[in-house]
Amino acid sequence: MKISPLKTGLIGGFSAILLEVMFKVSPPPAYGLCVACHTRDLMNWIVNNLLGTNLGMAPVSKFLPVLTVIGLLIGALAGAIIHKDFKIRRTHNLVVGFILGVLVLNFALLMGGCPIRMALRAGYGDLFGLIGLVGIAIGAVVGSEVYLKKA
Repeated sequence: MKISPLKTGLIGGFSAILLEVMFKVSPPPAYGLCVACHTRDLMNWIVNNLLGTNLGMAPVSKFLPVLTVIGLLIGALAGAIIHKDFKIRRTHNLVVGFILGVLVLNFALLMGGCPIRMALRAGYGDLFGLIGLVGIAIGAVVGSEVYLKKA
């Protein structure tokens, strides 16, 4: 059975809305599947509970951790293994890749701008969400062009 990305997105989106209504969950606006924010909240929840600190988190993450990121990783791994697409690939420089990943995540938190969150904000009718989404798209195209010209 093949499920397209469009169908998966629609099922996920409508499921999130249904669960939000059924369980009366009211996360902050546009928090639905923000990988940057959920990662921050998961790490802050772990540190707060282990070390007794009081790092900031979204109200929905105060009592139980948001495990969205873990679910995405497990789901992606399972999908890759099931479809025989899982391959360990060596990159040119692991340290540079790690540092770039940390920078992307931190900048996403600073501007509230992971692409999913920007799309959700634009969907809510937020002008800054639309501007942010267009900015991310332009940055990806320009960055790709610069990278591809170097290669």
